[in-house]
Amino acid sequence: MPITFTSKIEHLDKLRMSYISVSDEILKQFMEEGDKLLYNQRFDVTVNDHVSWQGGTVSLGNNSAYITFSKDRMKKVGVGLGDTVTVHLEKNRSEYGFDVPEEFEEVLKQDPIANERFSTLSKGIRRAVIYLVIQVKSSQKRIEKSIFLLENLKRAPKEKITMRHILGKDLP
Repeated sequence: MPITFTSKIEHLDKLRMSYISVSDEILKQFMEEGDKLLYNQRFDVTVNDHVSWQGGTVSLGNNSAYITFSKDRMKKVGVGLGDTVTVHLEKNRSEYGFDVPEEFEEVLKQDPIANERFSTLSKGIRRAVIYLVIQVKSSQKRIEKSIFLLENLKRAPKEKITMRHILGKDLP
């Protein structure tokens, strides 16, 4: 069940970012059986019927959460800090909050060791790895990035894998 509401664009000085706030009353409407965290949900977000993306909410305090709203997206919509926007939220039901690139899936299929190691990672780290691949524009570069990250994952110590390991830092 999608929900549309208005919100003011604000700035979070501590993190140097702009955001749209979402009240806990709105978030409660998206809670389903089995959901545990009210303020940590994934959505398909549309602002002013103009720009859309997949994003998540983070607790802001004072019975609300926020969704980051980048300068690039604000520019596309033609709004700035302090402006009020119409926000359309729909629960994102994908496993990671965005589509997994087919190049990444194919590299995992062809490397059973990397696939097994990847499946043991926390959902947050898996999401971060996939997001790094999504940021690459060309298909060939996505394949190369997938191989790089998964080779680092295979070299990482099995007990406590961090993003630093996957990025090629702190490896033995």
